[in-house]
Amino acid sequence: MAVDVSKLKRQQRRLANRVLLEDGFDPNGVKLVAGGDLTFLNIWKTPTEGIGAFVVLDIESGEVVDRAVFEDEITFPYIPTFLAYRELPLLVKTFQRLKVKPDVVLIDGQGIAHPRGLGIASHFGVYMDIPTIGVAKSRLVGEYDEPPPYGVSPLHYKGRHIGWVLRKGRGKRKLFITPGHKVSVKTSLDLVRRILARKLKLPTEMAHNLLQEERRRRLK
Repeated sequence: MAVDVSKLKRQQRRLANRVLLEDGFDPNGVKLVAGGDLTFLNIWKTPTEGIGAFVVLDIESGEVVDRAVFEDEITFPYIPTFLAYRELPLLVKTFQRLKVKPDVVLIDGQGIAHPRGLGIASHFGVYMDIPTIGVAKSRLVGEYDEPPPYGVSPLHYKGRHIGWVLRKGRGKRKLFITPGHKVSVKTSLDLVRRILARKLKLPTEMAHNLLQEERRRRLK
């Protein structure tokens, strides 16, 4: 499959101009937060089968109120910084299977922490026109000071404050939290912290765990 990377870069820049970094909702009124993730049966193969998962969490009660899993063929190749073109169609199809629509969506991946300001969480948010936050397990771009245990440090890129690096405990594990769309930099951190303060798993973690169960079942 031939891919015109220059064309995709131009498209990413155009879409990045549509990203809104102001809250499109009342942060204090958020109750339902979804988490989305996906996996591949063979990440290096194209085409391959992908599995998407979304979990909707009531962050007040701690109850999972909806979930969706969907499997589909992935035909776009793996190209770094263009993951949305490979993953977005499956994420959208999976999200559309939810019966309960969330107030905000967390996506396992980058928000605006991207060379052209359009990670998968931002791309998904603009496409679906919903508030999104990127929660990634590793850094793609940006500089930060190492946060202390249970602490947080700002993430900067090209002189701009784009998000946060949250250290969840005393180990080395960190989360890179950036707004995706219709969410401010401040609220992106506040909402994640609000969930963690209630001793709840992030819905992205729940979606990841659901995916692992589905993947094991399919590979038996």
